[in-house]
Amino acid sequence: MTALARRPGDRLARLATCVVLCLAAPGCAAGRESGRSSPAATTPAASAGVRTWAVEPRSERWAQVAGPRLRARAELVDVVADGPRRAWAVGFEDGAEDREGTVIVERWDGEQWRKTALDRELYVSEFDVAGPGDIWIVGDGTVLRWDGRRWSYPRPPGVRGFWFTDVSIDDGRVVLVGRDPDGDTSLAVEWTGGRFEKRAVVHGVLAAVTARHGQVWAVGTAVRDGCSGIRPAIWHAAQDGTYTEMALPDVPGGHLEQVWAIAPDDVWAVGGIGGEQAPSFGCRSGAAGPQESLVMHWDGSSWQRVALPQGDGVLTSVTAFGPGDVWAVGLGAGDTTVALHFDGRTWTRERIYDQPLGGVAVTAVPGTSQLWVVGAADQEADHGKDVILRRR
Repeated sequence: MTALARRPGDRLARLATCVVLCLAAPGCAAGRESGRSSPAATTPAASAGVRTWAVEPRSERWAQVAGPRLRARAELVDVVADGPRRAWAVGFEDGAEDREGTVIVERWDGEQWRKTALDRELYVSEFDVAGPGDIWIVGDGTVLRWDGRRWSYPRPPGVRGFWFTDVSIDDGRVVLVGRDPDGDTSLAVEWTGGRFEKRAVVHGVLAAVTARHGQVWAVGTAVRDGCSGIRPAIWHAAQDGTYTEMALPDVPGGHLEQVWAIAPDDVWAVGGIGGEQAPSFGCRSGAAGPQESLVMHWDGSSWQRVALPQGDGVLTSVTAFGPGDVWAVGLGAGDTTVALHFDGRTWTRERIYDQPLGGVAVTAVPGTSQLWVVGAADQEADHGKDVILRRR
């Protein structure tokens, strides 16, 4: 719904491309957009150590749903829905630690998930869908596009060597973000009018992007004053395509993994704080530290850090049904996968899986109260398994 240097085929292709901080445990994790502005009271300022989450059993609202049989190693990295009978998930199968897998696209028809395997090997990062005839997938330095009849592989000019980390579609405007794996430069490229245009080159990591309501929000990480100055970063662009870095609260060691725009004055970004610094921006790994979830909110005038109970790991994906119904997923304490819910006043937490799922992503199903979540279990091993969860 994120970028560390890696070689092609390395699992950091998706997760690490979305982070500059490698979490102390359990491993690294990395990781989408829909109404009106939330009232100011719904985004309380952050306060340190207010309380911790209660230990809860796995929520009965969540159930694992069988998908098509995929050849290990298999992972699903992202999911998008536009109604109760139409959703898509993207990932790969038949991968290995030293080999990209075959790209697969799964589609939910209201009764079951069906698979299409593409004749393409790629370590998929993210994808987005504007409908059955408009699907974009990115990963490594590759772009795949489905136009309703066939797959093509458009090549944005002037981006050789960059790895694409995310893509988002807004009424024919397609925004891709990526980074130079050997440096600290990221870029934003837009497809409009049937061609690509390079819109921005920034100092920092563009981990994820959402394009909605004529606005573009790109999130990630920046470094100021050397390796001790790692901070979350957000860039914004309107229709003219000019990208501006936004002013944020100071969150040392913070990084953002995903962003969702409910409205131009109601935007949510999630990530984490702490953990072990991974080599990026020329920084070397440092001592592991405590980690906690990070949530930030834009109310149309400023970004604020949102107060959360402490004790969780990084959040990798965020979605919403509306301003008083926001969901984020990520790692929880005790090697679990959790979902956090904001009802407009308070946050609650649900344990959704009894293992840490890599690259876990969430999407709201329009017209319902349901959620889809995808991820990968045991992704460090060559027998890694795709996982699909649904909340009714």
